[in-house]
This record gives sequence, C-alpha cells and structure tokens, in this order.
Amino acid sequence: MRGLGAGLFSQVILAFIGLWVARFLLQRLGQSQYGLWLVGMQLLAYLALTDLGVVALLPREVAYATGRGQNKGDDLQNIVAETARIILWQLPIVVLVAAAFWIFLPSSWEPLRMPLGIVLISFVVTFPLRAPAAILSGLQDLAFVSILQSAATFAGTAATVILVARGRGLESLAIGWATTQVMVGVVAIVRLAMRFPHSLPRSLPHLTGQVLRHRMGQAFWVALSQVAVVLLNATDAVIIAQVLGPAAVVPYVCTAKLIQFLGNQPQLLMQTAQPGLAELRASEHQPRVFQAATALTQAVLMLIGAIACGVLAVNYGFVRLWVGEAQWGGFILTGLLIVRVMLAQWNLTTATAIFAFGYERRLALVGIADGILFVGITTALVRHLGIRGAPLAGILALGVVSLPINLSALARESGSTVFGLVRELWPWAWRFAISLAVAGAIATVWRPASFLALATAGTMAVAVYGVLTVRRLLHPPLSLYLHPKLGALLRRLTPATRSATLA
Repeated sequence: MRGLGAGLFSQVILAFIGLWVARFLLQRLGQSQYGLWLVGMQLLAYLALTDLGVVALLPREVAYATGRGQNKGDDLQNIVAETARIILWQLPIVVLVAAAFWIFLPSSWEPLRMPLGIVLISFVVTFPLRAPAAILSGLQDLAFVSILQSAATFAGTAATVILVARGRGLESLAIGWATTQVMVGVVAIVRLAMRFPHSLPRSLPHLTGQVLRHRMGQAFWVALSQVAVVLLNATDAVIIAQVLGPAAVVPYVCTAKLIQFLGNQPQLLMQTAQPGLAELRASEHQPRVFQAATALTQAVLMLIGAIACGVLAVNYGFVRLWVGEAQWGGFILTGLLIVRVMLAQWNLTTATAIFAFGYERRLALVGIADGILFVGITTALVRHLGIRGAPLAGILALGVVSLPINLSALARESGSTVFGLVRELWPWAWRFAISLAVAGAIATVWRPASFLALATAGTMAVAVYGVLTVRRLLHPPLSLYLHPKLGALLRRLTPATRSATLA
C-alpha cells in the first residue's frame, strides 16, 4: 500500500506538471516541432528492445530468489551478477542500433536529428543504470522507487522548461530526458548499497554457455512480449505522422492524454503486485496464486470503469481548457480510445494472471501476432478514417487475437470456460454500461467547459457508477483483500448486501 500510494500521489502531481509543460511546449515550439518530439520519444521504445528482456525479467527473478527463502542471499547475488554481465555484453549492440537510428532518420524529420543524437548518447551511457531500479522493484522497495522516479522526472522537467525559455528548442527536451535517466540510475545504486548491500555481488562471474542459454532463453520470450508492447503502444503516433504528417499527432495525443494517464492508474496496481505474485508462485500453491490474481483483475476492472465514465463526461472541456478546442479530436475518437483502454486493461490483467502460471511463451507469441495485426490495420484505417483509425485498429486487434486467447488460457488454469469467465463479469458489465450511457449524455447534452462544470460533471458520472457497482466490492475473491475497516464501511453503506455476503 505504501508503494501504491506513493506511486499514485507522484503520478497525480506529475500529471499536473506534465499538462502545464505540454501546453508550454506547444506554445513555444509549435505544433509541428512538438509533434516531431512525440514521435521521437516513441522511437526510443524500439531502442529499449535491445536489452532483449533481461532488465524486464529482473524484478521477477529477484522476487523468486526472495520467495525461495533458503540461501536467498547467494541466489540474489548470483542473479544480479549474471544480469550485470549480460548487460555489459549487450552494450555494443545498443551502440550499433542507436547509430543506425541517427543515421537513417528520415529527411523530413531533420529538426529532430540533433536532439535525438543527445537522447541516443544518453541512452547508451545509462543503459546499464536501468538494472538498479529493477532490482529495487523486485525487492519490493516500491515506495522509494516511485518517489525516485517522480523526483527525477521533476528534475528533468525543470531543466527542460528553463532551457526552452532560453531558446534552446528541441535540445532542451533531450537534455531534460537525459537528466531524468541519469538521476534514477545513480540514486538507485546508492539506495542498493545503503539499504540492500547483500544484493550487490563482489565481482562479475564468467558465464558458462549453459547459464547464458538458460538466462537468455527466459529473457527471449519476455523480449518478444516487449516487442508486442512497442508495436501496440509506440506505433500509432509514428503511423499517423507518416500518413498524415507530424502535426496530426498532436490532436490525437491531446485527446488521448486524460484517458491514457488515468487508465495507467489501475495498471500501476498490477505492476505493484507483480513482485508479490512472483514471490507467491515460488512459495505458495497454485490456488493461492490464482485467487490473488483474480482479485486483482476484478479490482482493476472496477477502477477502469470509474475512470472511463469520468473521462467520457469531461474530456471535451478538459482538452478545450488545456490546449484549445483546435486540438480536440471529437467525441467519437474519445469513445474509441476509452473502449480500447478498457479492453487493453482487461487483457493486461488476464495476461498478468497467466504469467504467474508460467505462460511466458504463449504471451509472447500472442502479443507478437496482436502487434503485427495492429500495425497493418492501423496503417489501412488511418489512411481512410484519419486519426480515429488508430484506436479502432487497437480494438479490433485485441478483440480478435489477444483477449480471446489469453482468456482461454486463464479458463484452463481455473477449470472454467471462456464463456464462464465472461459471464462472471456480467453483473459488473451491465451496471457499467448504464453508467457509461449517463456519462455520454452528460458529455453530449451538457458539454461542460469550465473548471467548475468539469468537476461537477466528472463527480456526477463517477457517483452514478459508484452507486451502481459498490456492491460488487463485497463479493469474493475481491472482498477477501479489502481492509477490514473499509469492508465494514461498505457494508454499512450497502446493508442489503450483508446477508448475501455472509452467505
């Protein structure tokens, strides 16, 4: 709870800062240059794939070592030492890929060349420094990691604003980004040395071929999953920029800003819980892990439903007040973005559950298929439907590939069927549908556009959802994880559910 609370608080504070900074940059740099920067940052997601899943796997492996109990100190040092050696071997590949990015940058993106060069050099230098923060996450030092990432982001943002105000242009954003990366890596190393010295190896071992094959074999499927994530989340803006021009990226990103930011909050819950799930897998029986994963799935869907209702009601006024009505993509785009985020969160929770049962290979292959299909559909739909084609492509890809296949795996592990898993969501789904309809009516009939109106409209939409769905919190397995005081309060607010809950 400390880790989740610190993460949520930090993200809220940084969101307000980020909203102001985005407006500031749009005014100072112009729509075309700011659009180029947004595209350039998505290119970094492809460069991050050069770690081949090694750093992404590190938190889970550290949690496994902690969960095993016996000789966990030696196991932990071995994992950290082996990972550090592999990361150093990967550096030449990172340098070559970064150089290729800079050399083959499209001529139409020439203003991005110098800033991108700064970012690429910073990425190479800080590539080994990503491991310490991952180790801290695996050790479940989550509150510190959240605070560190927030402080580093604030420092980088401050550097960006100061330099932009002095007329440094896109280079300011590159220097600010580099500041954030260096600060996270250096402070995380100091934290490990002071708080968890038993995790740091005294030397780096010489890896045998067998150990290397084992570690890279594990990381390979995680790396494929990362490719899928990049295809799904870091390609839409690139395609829009190529098909419609960089300026078209700005209204798309601005319209999606609120739902993407708030939609990440339930994801933070899953990310916070992942080291715990991994530790459970190493120390508990399968039913215990499945119970925890199912409760997390229900909690995420409850949260994302409230977010969807609130965003639908206020997104027009939010974009209008933030960056001006010219950057508003329309109610249809907002609705499509909301549906895509809902399906993505449902798929994420399902994937997290089956990941705990060892479905790395399945998740990787399904994700790759989903990503390739998404890129193809997005390219076609953006040409014919404009920026609305991007979220629609995401909906089609998730509905056809990832979600059905991942649900089938979860059904197999739980002894149920896909229809049975979907049917369990029906009591929540029809309540959510009514709440979303009310939010849509508020958005189209009222069209709130002032701060007071936005606060009122958002509160009304979420309140309707809360009244309709609060009883679902009192049903197992989610009710088993409620704090006793919170559970007692909810039962007093919904006395009609007392007998059903006891039964």
